[in-house]
Amino acid sequence: MGLKSAWTKLYQTLASVRTGIFFIIVVGIFSAIGTVILQRPTSEPGDLQRAYSPETLVWLDRLSLTDIFHAWWFLLLLTMICVCLIFVSADRWPNAWKLYTKPVRFASPSFRASLPQTVKFAVTDEAASLSVAESVLSRFGFRSERVTEDGATGLFAQKQRFSVFAVFIVHLSLLCIFAGYIVDGIVGYRGNIMVPEGQALGQITLRDNRGGQSKKTLPFLIRCDAAGEDTYADGSPKKWWSKLVLIEGGKEVAAKTIVVNDPFVYQGIRIYQSSMGQSGTPKTLTFAATPAAGGDVAMVEVPLNGKATLADGETLSVLRWVPDYYIQDNQVFNKSDDPENPAVQLGLTNAKGETKKLWILYSQLNSTKGQDAPFEFALKHATWAQFTGLEVSHQPGQFGVWFGVVLMAIGLLIAFYTQHSRIWAAIAVDDKGGNLLWLGGTTNKNRERFQAKFEQIKTALQDEFSKPAAGNDNKNEEKTLTKA
Repeated sequence: MGLKSAWTKLYQTLASVRTGIFFIIVVGIFSAIGTVILQRPTSEPGDLQRAYSPETLVWLDRLSLTDIFHAWWFLLLLTMICVCLIFVSADRWPNAWKLYTKPVRFASPSFRASLPQTVKFAVTDEAASLSVAESVLSRFGFRSERVTEDGATGLFAQKQRFSVFAVFIVHLSLLCIFAGYIVDGIVGYRGNIMVPEGQALGQITLRDNRGGQSKKTLPFLIRCDAAGEDTYADGSPKKWWSKLVLIEGGKEVAAKTIVVNDPFVYQGIRIYQSSMGQSGTPKTLTFAATPAAGGDVAMVEVPLNGKATLADGETLSVLRWVPDYYIQDNQVFNKSDDPENPAVQLGLTNAKGETKKLWILYSQLNSTKGQDAPFEFALKHATWAQFTGLEVSHQPGQFGVWFGVVLMAIGLLIAFYTQHSRIWAAIAVDDKGGNLLWLGGTTNKNRERFQAKFEQIKTALQDEFSKPAAGNDNKNEEKTLTKA
């Protein structure tokens, strides 16, 4: 019994509109706070550090106030709103469904007393008066049907009964919007990647709500075959573009040239063009080749991932490019991606397929002199590859959000511009035993508008009953109008 009582109390609490409004107000307050406090990861770490003292920033991060819209407690508040919407809708659905499928069709005497809009007309011919009422109601858009109960016949007419579902459509739209946002907050992500021309990368950089960074591996590689910028006649930038190829399982699975606001979408992952620039990776390197035995110096251009043929038939290739080198334990290592202090390892392959490895350390000698090779090479020039800055996002809940927005528009249109109006007509008896045509109606909203419509119907019925009786040429017999 205690468990049942606790469930009943919980059900009543969650099915209360007040509970839902409370959570909506709380979410609104924190959303407003989120527009005042700088939010990660959209704000740069430097901006946060300039805006808040170190102690304040620590507490803001600890309370997740610098990333409110992805905080677990904010998502929990949205979940509670969804739970309340479900309970509120479930509590009111049976009555709405009954009203839609099994409305009261015959106006019994006790039912007539509960209606806000009624009118009575004194009549002599019951069947004729019901026919007149049918005709008038049809004129005002009410398609009536005759209903018989306990030997008595009456009319029932209604229109726009689907409007009883407007509130449920709005509730469903809110559920879709909030559920989509919750899904994005839990499993969605947004990160950045910079891909130089000719390279294929598959890891994006994510920012967390504490200002740190992490890596996420995509289910495919992104290869940039070309990247560039179109400009106007005055030299100002017109658009950035990138020719991208996606590689999955070693195979090219999709390709597209993207520009700003035209993302590449694959398996629910969106790839946006966000920036453009010159990378620290060369497309080609040009070397001065001096024969060790003497002779003319030749300029040899070698693609970074290709080969060039020398005068004696040997081939030259770039085995390794180190943009910013340092030496430790006789090994060459890289300390940054900026070409501040480059080193190049060359491969010189003879006709027998034997490859000799040569190093050029640009800041020391810029030559392979003394490395026992038929040529001495010196780095003279480089053409640099562009890089494309891409924003990669996966937000599986967005479909739910947009579906909810469409539902919201439909629900609000129904709620604001339709109303479920019902009108009944029946034959009643007055205090003197005479017959009366009773007419009553109600609506679920816009009562003033319905009252005006009901007055028009009453006036039209009064005009019909005031016409001369058929077959009587000598006198006009007016029917008596009595207000309920």
